[in-house]
Amino acid sequence: MPIIDLQPGGTIVPLLRCDICIVGSGPAGATLARELSNSGLSVVLLESGGEQRNPETDALNDIENIGRPRAPDQWSVRNRILGGSSHTWGGRCGPFDAIDFEQRDWVDHSGWPIAMHELDPYMDRSASHLGLAVGSGYSDQRFWSIAGRTAPEAEVAANRLLPFFWQFSRDDAESYPFEYMRFGRHIAKHLGSNVTLVTGATALRVLTNDASTKTRGLEFATSDGRKHSLVAGAVALCAGGIENARILLNSGKPDRPALGNDRDQVGRYLMDHLRGPTAVFSLTGSAALQRRFGRYNVQGRFFRAGLRLSPTIQREERLLNCAAWLGEVLAPDDPWDALRRLAARKPQLPQDVISVVRNIPLMVRGTIDYFGARNGLPRKLRELTLECMCEQVPDADSRISLSDRRDRFGMRLPKLDWRSHPDEARTMHRMAELVASEFSRIGFPVPVLADWVRDRAPIPESFVDVAHPTGTTRMSSDPSRGVVNADCQVHGVDGLYVSGSSVFPTAGHCNPTQMIVAMAIRLADHLKDRPERPILTEILAHAG
Repeated sequence: MPIIDLQPGGTIVPLLRCDICIVGSGPAGATLARELSNSGLSVVLLESGGEQRNPETDALNDIENIGRPRAPDQWSVRNRILGGSSHTWGGRCGPFDAIDFEQRDWVDHSGWPIAMHELDPYMDRSASHLGLAVGSGYSDQRFWSIAGRTAPEAEVAANRLLPFFWQFSRDDAESYPFEYMRFGRHIAKHLGSNVTLVTGATALRVLTNDASTKTRGLEFATSDGRKHSLVAGAVALCAGGIENARILLNSGKPDRPALGNDRDQVGRYLMDHLRGPTAVFSLTGSAALQRRFGRYNVQGRFFRAGLRLSPTIQREERLLNCAAWLGEVLAPDDPWDALRRLAARKPQLPQDVISVVRNIPLMVRGTIDYFGARNGLPRKLRELTLECMCEQVPDADSRISLSDRRDRFGMRLPKLDWRSHPDEARTMHRMAELVASEFSRIGFPVPVLADWVRDRAPIPESFVDVAHPTGTTRMSSDPSRGVVNADCQVHGVDGLYVSGSSVFPTAGHCNPTQMIVAMAIRLADHLKDRPERPILTEILAHAG
């Protein structure tokens, strides 16, 4: 795999040519490049960052925010570095629910042009990219069979809540803090000789023919400010929910709307996940609760138990989709964190030694749980909460547009007007109430509802975005209701594709990464199956 470094002092390549240019090396872009390896197609993978974090590159993620408060540190939610935002990812994976794909009459603008069962084969294939034990069929009651365990006798009522299990990604070649799949750290060994990785190359705009109906390539900038053209038969934008929309909006021509924006759909329907504590449990007497809704070790992979709203109650009460799990606030003297630091030879002395010695009984019980009961290690907690994460209403006025401010390459920054709606607060109130009611019924400790839940108040402004920007280039069979079609190709622009959560019409309750990877595999199959490449032939002939 050729590597071209366009960081300061790196090679300068004024013109590259390829069949497919992929923008972004995060989960979507890295997966797409890996799936296209050894395919006979020439592929260029462009990454704005390099192997190390760079302040000037970080600044390219600046935004103008005029909507709901967002994470003040963009690095916590967006990473311009090889591997993209997987660099700060928490590793949690899970599938969407079948109801997420339905057109729900109580959720405006809901409905996908594909169904969940169509993605099952790609979810299975995502396991190797993410380091999962199994790619599908693990998030519901089937988990107990996969884990070789007997399902609990006391369960929540299936017409109200359903068990849900998340699986955590694992890179067996890594250890803490890089044990989750970071995509960029070992990318070279996964890419074929037909893929050229270019770092330090910031995509600026997509290049098209005069009518903006065919992709001709991409304009990108190097860190010294110089701009270059890449000639490509197809371009796949895999730069994240904010940047994908920004690139399209910056790709307009003076006499035409922004690229793919003939129907004013690019950047609209911006969603994320509203996530945070809705109740608190007493730590006293919570051991059984923590075991049931804690971590499970299955085939060397960790799973996390939680709950989701049943489709029945979503329909009956016109609720959005929502999930809940136990939130653990670690005590300052948690011995396992201390032990990790000691093992990494980065101890906080003498506190770490004291923490380990004082908590030997907890560590003995944890070792027995880990190797005997195959559970996760019990942590020393300061607080135990009920965390909820809710999907958002797709709202055309919740959107990304372009600011008058510009980055150092002269490109307009994204302006975010992210909005929340009463149905989201109502759903989170109801989720917390149902958990409290069902836990009381089956004999688990009952949490104390947070004041904002008890008072049925709006979601606190402290619930900011959680690195799941969704919907800004949404998928639809109708060009007037979306940006890409069911194959992720931009409506009306031959050879231009988008991959990532920006194409999701709805966000569900679940972390998006496994869905992103599965959809990227699906797009790779589509690109490999294209019967011909007339666009590239035409471009190269035009280029002389």
